[in-house]
Amino acid sequence: MRRELVGMLLLAAVVAGRAETSGDCSITAGRSDESMSISWEHGDCAEGRHCHEGNSDMVWNRWTGIEPQDLQREGATIDARRQAEAGEMRCVGKVHDGALRGAYSFTPDAQFAKRMEEMGFDDQTPERLQGYAMLDVTIAWVKELKDAHVEDMTARNLMGLRALKVDGPYVRGMIAAGYSELHAEKLTSMKAVGVSPEKVQAVRAMGYAPTEEELIQMSIFKIDAPFVERMKQRGFKNPTIAQLVKIKIFKLDE
Repeated sequence: MRRELVGMLLLAAVVAGRAETSGDCSITAGRSDESMSISWEHGDCAEGRHCHEGNSDMVWNRWTGIEPQDLQREGATIDARRQAEAGEMRCVGKVHDGALRGAYSFTPDAQFAKRMEEMGFDDQTPERLQGYAMLDVTIAWVKELKDAHVEDMTARNLMGLRALKVDGPYVRGMIAAGYSELHAEKLTSMKAVGVSPEKVQAVRAMGYAPTEEELIQMSIFKIDAPFVERMKQRGFKNPTIAQLVKIKIFKLDE
């Protein structure tokens, strides 16, 4: 799952940095029955100059005009489309050797861009909208985060929030857990390493009152109740979070 999210972020970052919304595309079977793998490239890839590529798994049911069995129809002409609020992604070509290869295009939705700008997210270029379409950024989801009072949201960091599935319930859960001033970048960092309201409760049950950064460190280094108890049995009485992190970093528990 983490690999898929990283792939989508990388692909969105590539297209968001280009001034063009067309190129070559390829669609093959994904790593599961529910997913397809779409790759996209633009530039002089044959010569290795100015070449920009991306690859990501997406679910089949978000696309029209193509089904998994179509990749077995050698020579078939396919017009695969994914309609998102930000615009329409399209890959048109022929099937050969189990893959659809053809021309890629993206058509932005002007109304979506206008509504985003009205909410305070400027610079809604076709390239950025294409990144939003890949990650399925929607007006309802953006409003949900704004209503939850997420701070410092920008047109750029919305993609990271969406890729990691930061939503209203998650934000409200963290607020209820005692973290009332949640910034977009910090939320992204916490969600990426698995920080949740439930984990906050587990950490507090150990007797700690962690900061957001300490929560991130504890999640990264897998500091949980059994680990804390083992360290106490080894003579670390009432260890602080900072001490526990150092124990993990320097492998003093081994």
